[in-house]
Amino acid sequence: MEYIKVIDGFKKKYIIPCFQREYSWEKEEIEELIKNIKELKKDYCLGITVVKKEGSNYLLIDGQQRLTTLYMIAMCCNCITKKEEINLTSEYTTLLGDNNNLIELLNDKEKNIPRKMYDGWQIINSIIKEEEKKKIKEIINKYLYYYEIELNLEGNELNHYFEVMNSRGVQLSKSDIVKFYIMRKLTNDKDKEKLNYLWYKYEKMDDEEKNITSFKNIKGNLKNKYRTINDIIKNPNFEEENKEIINLEDYNSILTFDYFLLYVIKLYKNRNNNTYEKLSNDFTLTDLIKEYEEMFDENISKDEVYNFIDYLINMKNIYDKYIVKFIKSNESWNLNIDSENKKKQMILIQSCLRVSFTNRASMHWIYVTFKYIYEENDIDKYISIMENFIRKYVYDYINSEENIKSHYRTGFDTPIIVLNYLDYIMKKNYNEIINDIEELREIKVKNFSFKFRNSIEHFKSRHDKNGNLNPE
Repeated sequence: MEYIKVIDGFKKKYIIPCFQREYSWEKEEIEELIKNIKELKKDYCLGITVVKKEGSNYLLIDGQQRLTTLYMIAMCCNCITKKEEINLTSEYTTLLGDNNNLIELLNDKEKNIPRKMYDGWQIINSIIKEEEKKKIKEIINKYLYYYEIELNLEGNELNHYFEVMNSRGVQLSKSDIVKFYIMRKLTNDKDKEKLNYLWYKYEKMDDEEKNITSFKNIKGNLKNKYRTINDIIKNPNFEEENKEIINLEDYNSILTFDYFLLYVIKLYKNRNNNTYEKLSNDFTLTDLIKEYEEMFDENISKDEVYNFIDYLINMKNIYDKYIVKFIKSNESWNLNIDSENKKKQMILIQSCLRVSFTNRASMHWIYVTFKYIYEENDIDKYISIMENFIRKYVYDYINSEENIKSHYRTGFDTPIIVLNYLDYIMKKNYNEIINDIEELREIKVKNFSFKFRNSIEHFKSRHDKNGNLNPE
């Protein structure tokens, strides 16, 4: 473990590896660090960084959020004044092009923009007043230090270290670890940059990606391997020129990227299996690393890794086009297929399934959707398969000897899918049903759509409008 004064650390060439997450500190964390620095009157340890030396550079394995913030504070307070003095860089973030103009890059949806880093720079400049900069500069130069651990690990040892980091809840998610594993199998910088770009785009699951059809068609020329944080954050016109950026928070994705990756790995492993077996109920994110390691051992060929990446791209394209999304602004469901009739049918069946199985680990219907559409791509048969999927689930439940003896008919032990399936039948077959059930004729079925339930619905209100309990 090495003791390092911050002013000496500024001289070291730190590189944030491409398998790390993007900068993510929010205002609260930045404010806390600045507050701690302002109050210092003696030596203060910023914690521990973990690095792996490669030539004259140091890959920053642990501590990138804290160190990146410190660099930006130092830049704000003129501890670092020249561009060539900025030795903290990001690996493979040339943004897949020759152009380093942040505004033009940001307006191009094909580029990878670390927006949080720019936001952090604005926060720092809003917190630190002009008259405080000299004092903070003196504190940084005089009191701040950190300890550094240098790893000497290779292969499986390094893999294991990343898993330990993840279990400690440090910076990496399980999908970050899988990305790291894949990255180590790629043989050239251009492909590593492309994978970094692909991962960045896919992590935002709400963002539909229509231009990536295969790994080969991701374009980019790797001219400069590293970009400094100065290249990213220093642009005075950033906010003004980017007011029209689309807000993707209106879309609610069914899957997080980690769960999407888990499904894709499971599908890839079973791609030659023609059955649509139900996944086990313990199919959870804890399995992600294990599933990947079972699929790809250390001796896996490079071609197999590229095949998996292309399979991942195919699954994301299916997800974007054929899996229903919830639009929060008008509380509606949407799909991107062209046929309006098939679109309505798919939205109805998938929204029924979505609100019935809210636990992402139990969304077995998504597994079936990915597999069937990838292999068959017959929408009419797919809708029939999904109806059979629900019907079998409901019938198996209702006809089980245990449930027949229980009080499920009161509703309290009834899975929501059973109630939603009844709604599905009434919505789909409304014109036929109203001939037999007169009361349904007054219901505005046209406006019906599936919503998430936080309680079991009742055929009659339990209380009247005055709050009195209805004994029926």
